[in-house]
Amino acid sequence: MEHPVREIKGVVRGLVCAKNAQEQRATAQKYMTPNASFDHPMCAVPSFPGSRDSGLLPIYQWLRIMFMDTLIDIHSVAYDEDNEKIYLSATQTLRCNVPLIRYIIVPKPSLFVCLDLVRTDGKYYITKQTDVYAVQEIFGMLGPWLFCVVMLIKYFTGFFCLLLASPFQFLGFWNPGSQRIKLSADEQ
Repeated sequence: MEHPVREIKGVVRGLVCAKNAQEQRATAQKYMTPNASFDHPMCAVPSFPGSRDSGLLPIYQWLRIMFMDTLIDIHSVAYDEDNEKIYLSATQTLRCNVPLIRYIIVPKPSLFVCLDLVRTDGKYYITKQTDVYAVQEIFGMLGPWLFCVVMLIKYFTGFFCLLLASPFQFLGFWNPGSQRIKLSADEQ
């Protein structure tokens, strides 16, 4: 990529929504280093010589085999030029190829993607991909009711923390009180 921010949406769509396996492989080989790594909550591929073609690409291929109608909507792109990273916020629509499941469960998980880049010969290449999903999104892919169960557990835990913190704050432990915090000149 010569202009990562402008090109990254096309790269992601070429990997996730490719029309065929040859197009998908061409995209991976054009935009990823041969030793690219991948970290996802359900699987990972470490960096090693040939990891792109023998580790990462098969994961993308499996995604297309299982979910032919995969779509990805990229909501935002942020580029950290100093650290050569791209951050994406996206929603992925996964319609399974198994006929009965195809019409019952269509997960649309939200995810955040961090892409580590390396610059070679004036172009940027993806050297590492890290996908981050909220825990309820992972369970929600298995069934919509699991999403609700996990969210109820999270809400209950948040409420329980509030109940536990309140008496201690009342007794003066870690109580922000009404004291104003003075910010340094850099923080104002």
